Amino acid sequence: MRMKRLAVLMLGALALAWGARAGQAASAEPSGTLDLQAYTAELARWSASARRLREHPEEAAPLRKQLPDGWSVVVQQQTFLVSTRWLGASLDRLAANPQLASEISREITVGINSLADDAQGLSPIGAPPSSQARDKLDDILKRREFASVHAPNAEETFWDLLSDWFSKFLAKLLSRASGHPTLTKVLLWGVVMALGLLFLGWLIYSLADLSFSHLPWRRPQSAEKVAEPAGTWREWVQNARSAAARGDYRQAVRIIYGAAVRRMGEAGTWQVDAARTHREYVRLLPAHSLQRPPLLAITTCFERVWYGHAQASAADYEAVLTELELLP
Repeated sequence: MRMKRLAVLMLGALALAWGARAGQAASAEPSGTLDLQAYTAELARWSASARRLREHPEEAAPLRKQLPDGWSVVVQQQTFLVSTRWLGASLDRLAANPQLASEISREITVGINSLADDAQGLSPIGAPPSSQARDKLDDILKRREFASVHAPNAEETFWDLLSDWFSKFLAKLLSRASGHPTLTKVLLWGVVMALGLLFLGWLIYSLADLSFSHLPWRRPQSAEKVAEPAGTWREWVQNARSAAARGDYRQAVRIIYGAAVRRMGEAGTWQVDAARTHREYVRLLPAHSLQRPPLLAITTCFERVWYGHAQASAADYEAVLTELELLP
């Protein structure tokens, strides 16, 4: 949860840094809160202004200065924030290229009409919900997909407050640095690098599905100690069978690997050397050797369950035991 919140926080910081870098034209302060009727009237006023732009593209710049960052609409104690960035971008385009007056006028008119249609859809919100609607809502919230939904706890509220504080602090910092291009560039690339590192760490953590408390911090036991002989290879096999009988297949696979090294040593293939690793034993065999495929299969399984911490099974034990029997 914290990793995801930090990722969202860094994304917001990147957006703020990019806005400072781009140096977009400042727009008017957000408009005051409007009720549904005032919001509809405001849309009608902007729709009329948009139609005038077809014949008077020179009005785009003054309209851009009047445009707020968004409209805050309150309906039955519910607040809806309607962004005007798309409208501001269209006005900027028209101010830069008056020849696009017809196209942009039509584009803005369509957008305003779409917002007006959405405003009509907010009208039913003003009516108090009936008991039947409430019962239906309760039934929906009882479904399995909403089982994890809960009110924010103290920890989540703390992180929300911290995120808001950091966002405001970063916005203030970037606004002060906007007059210094070099400092702005440093801040931007710092945010990009931090966001990249955070995303990479989260991705590795998620794909590996690991818990930091269960990471293998200790150095694994060296292969030469695992393969150190203790008795004949047949005695090793008996020990492996005992481990498998009690369900310790990981230990059984380890012992079978040691038995394979011991068996080939007794056959004169090599002198068992505690200083060699398991891969060094494999490399001692030429590519055409009949002993190489069985030993490689045993070694690979051994590495997977012993060093890779994979779950060993009875099938793994039976497989390495079969490969051991195939050794010449």
